[in-house]
Amino acid sequence: MKFSCFALFILIVCNYESRAQTAARDTSYIKSYSQKILLTGYVADNTLPFAVGGKTFSPNNQLNVGVGIAIKNTVINALYDVGLVPLKGAEYGKTNITDLQVHNYGTHLMLDLFLQKYKGFYDNDISHGIFVYPNLSFTQIGAEGSYIFNGNKFSGRAAYEQSEIQFQSAGSFILGGGAYLYRLGLDSSMSIPGNQSIRNFQVGVNVGYGYSWVINDRWLLSGMLKLGANAEDEPELSGGGKTKIYPTAFLRGSSVYQKPDWSVCFLMLINNKTIYAYDQRYSLASVDLQLSYTRHLNSIFKKKKSRQ
Repeated sequence: MKFSCFALFILIVCNYESRAQTAARDTSYIKSYSQKILLTGYVADNTLPFAVGGKTFSPNNQLNVGVGIAIKNTVINALYDVGLVPLKGAEYGKTNITDLQVHNYGTHLMLDLFLQKYKGFYDNDISHGIFVYPNLSFTQIGAEGSYIFNGNKFSGRAAYEQSEIQFQSAGSFILGGGAYLYRLGLDSSMSIPGNQSIRNFQVGVNVGYGYSWVINDRWLLSGMLKLGANAEDEPELSGGGKTKIYPTAFLRGSSVYQKPDWSVCFLMLINNKTIYAYDQRYSLASVDLQLSYTRHLNSIFKKKKSRQ
């Protein structure tokens, strides 16, 4: 599920920030849709696997179906989705998932918030087949900010939200940073060095580039990549007793087909991070894939024509 009072509060704050910056847009490159209301429906696949010691642990994640609404010049901007069915069979176990994400695209500031807790993983090793870890849990709580230097010409909203239209191709250098808290709870059947739960807090900076390619008046391809490094703020939590540097990568991409009052978008987000604990390297990747249909309207309910 993706929705809470916290998420709504964050969206309200971010929406004020976005509206305050809109006036700086170069209208020869970017323009808002003329309609007042944005309705969207989507299917999504969100997952949070991690690897350690040559073994990959994956959740039996669910196919999510969701809806959203945004109203121009108001603070109403919300998404809600539910998981329907696990994407794999019962032999892969059951994963309990709390996955709350907030993505806001301002003129110069992009903000991504994550609250992801997955409990129940499996590994499918060639030596023993499918093995289920019902009590293995992984939690990621994080915030990622990105400053878009050329935000008056490069529109994150056109690329990833479909609330604006990109008329000309444009790109921008990006300066960003993030802070993350990780918690790993081991299953009783696991034998990992240290054999105890792991808590890890890290902060860091990154740099990158984003670009939107306007192929024609219907197709838009966009992508952004940030590479950087995080440092562990409390090294004793990892069991190593030394400050370490963690490589990071943050990738976002989209393919949009758009018309004057509707659009279809395929969106991808990959957030790669690394944790060192008890002389082991844990590589994790939050992967989100989404296919959405967005409709732009001036009124949800059409007025009936009066009879003469």
